[in-house]
Amino acid sequence: MFTEKELHKHPSLIRAFMGLPAEDFWQLIAAIQTRLAEYEIRRLARPTRRRAVGGGRAFDQTLVIRVALVLTYLRLHIIQEAVAGLYGATQSDVSRELRRLLPLVIELLPCPTVWDIVEEAPLPAEAPLLPLTLADDRALVDATEQQVYRPQDSAAQKAFYSGKKKQFTLKTQFVTDGEHHIEAISISVPGATHDKTLCDEVQTLEYLPDGTEVDADKGYQGLAKHVRWITVRNAATGEEQQIPRLLVQTPFKKPQGGELTAEQHTFNRQLSRVRVRVEHCIGWVKNWAIIATRFRCAHTLYTLIMQVVCGLTNAQTQRWQAAQAPAVA
Repeated sequence: MFTEKELHKHPSLIRAFMGLPAEDFWQLIAAIQTRLAEYEIRRLARPTRRRAVGGGRAFDQTLVIRVALVLTYLRLHIIQEAVAGLYGATQSDVSRELRRLLPLVIELLPCPTVWDIVEEAPLPAEAPLLPLTLADDRALVDATEQQVYRPQDSAAQKAFYSGKKKQFTLKTQFVTDGEHHIEAISISVPGATHDKTLCDEVQTLEYLPDGTEVDADKGYQGLAKHVRWITVRNAATGEEQQIPRLLVQTPFKKPQGGELTAEQHTFNRQLSRVRVRVEHCIGWVKNWAIIATRFRCAHTLYTLIMQVVCGLTNAQTQRWQAAQAPAVA
């Protein structure tokens, strides 16, 4: 059984079971401690709560063990009883702490924005809703799927069955910049939803600032048709012209019965060399087993868990980029 003392004594356990360096784990603990009291007031101050804030049973575990339960479960995704056994807790502790601590952890990590389905369409043409700030004016768009258990209802089975994966899945769209930062994810949707349909439903293009280069794979064919046109004025001549607000690039598809030209092959290769960076990000997210293996928790927790794991991945990316910076300079 691992205790707080053991985690201090053996920092390698933290990386092995939680996926982050020991110093980062203790920094996260310190940050949580400074925000915990205020967060608990917000969490417990719900209208339907009968007890006063501060009432109820005290926590059985220390904050360090509570956070360790959550991070270990995300990293290993073994059964909750096994995670609890590592730290002398119970399965109920693991389940409760996931719901209690994940919203606070999101506030302390570089987590991506979550985009929900937009019911009212089209959006106002003046400006994007909450535009992203992209490091290199490039947005890489892709979607990933994760296997879930087969739903009992036949209608739900049809909605969740992915013809691409031949499994029942949940789908999430990723938007990264060209420097391996996960900037936004979509709310999770049933796996039968097409990649471009999900992109349209969350109105991804409307969140991107003018002049952004949008790179996507063949699943997003026709996305350029949804780009709004804007009027620009030539400062030298005063002449106005209409141009697309965004530059959307997808690979050329081989025509039926034909072949791609040499120029089209070259374009596809160059696009792939850039677009692979979003694939890198998705692959790094799947280093946390809760995203790489069949998801066992309630679907209502999925987007929350995905956002936290993306935040952990972004923090990891920031660490190695900071380590490389002196060498580049």
